[in-house]
Amino acid sequence: MKSWVRYTLATTLFVVGVGGSIAYNQFVAPMLTNEWVYVARTQLPADTPIQAADVERIRVPKSEVSPDAITNEEGFIGAYTAQPVDQNQVLTAVDTEPDPFTITPGTEDVPIPSTWIESVSQTLRQGDYVDLIPIAQPQAGSNNVGTFTTTSESSEFKHLLVLSVHTDNNAEVTSQQTGVPQSVGARGNGSGVPASVDVKMTSAEAQALASLIQQKYQLLIVGVSDDNRTGGGAK
Repeated sequence: MKSWVRYTLATTLFVVGVGGSIAYNQFVAPMLTNEWVYVARTQLPADTPIQAADVERIRVPKSEVSPDAITNEEGFIGAYTAQPVDQNQVLTAVDTEPDPFTITPGTEDVPIPSTWIESVSQTLRQGDYVDLIPIAQPQAGSNNVGTFTTTSESSEFKHLLVLSVHTDNNAEVTSQQTGVPQSVGARGNGSGVPASVDVKMTSAEAQALASLIQQKYQLLIVGVSDDNRTGGGAK
């Protein structure tokens, strides 16, 4: 073989080898050793609708990826945060939940008219969480007129999502401000004085509530709050 042919072939193999090594290190190796995941761009409270602008897609080593990590958009589109999410935190299935306003099998939209309500906060808004506390009404002719008796704690209905709030004229009192993402429990500047409420309950809770109403119980609607959810309290 002529020397110039030998050197040309050697140079070609060297270039191809170096180029192939670079391509492998830059493109192939990351695909084999890394995983695409989604992280939060900012801190997100619980019960916040997750928007595309709230997350960023990054690669991380597969050894650091949780089995529950969300690796595609379908994992968070239309979902809400199930718990607070910190900035740069990798989103996992544990951190997300379906739209809480969706009525799913085993749950019901239960209207609570003003005739069932003993007391409700004037600041109650759609998206708040409330406890319903049944109160026995004093019997006519008894010495307990003006006093009320609550049921046992096991008969209370805890942490129910308020689906809607209406005034005496059936005008809806809303909380969402157009174009402004809010957590489910964040009240906006809705107008109107609440008189009736719709809450999301399980079918079993709805049946238990109906039984208490038949026994002439009235309801205290008490807002509940924690570090991430705020509701209106009873007046």
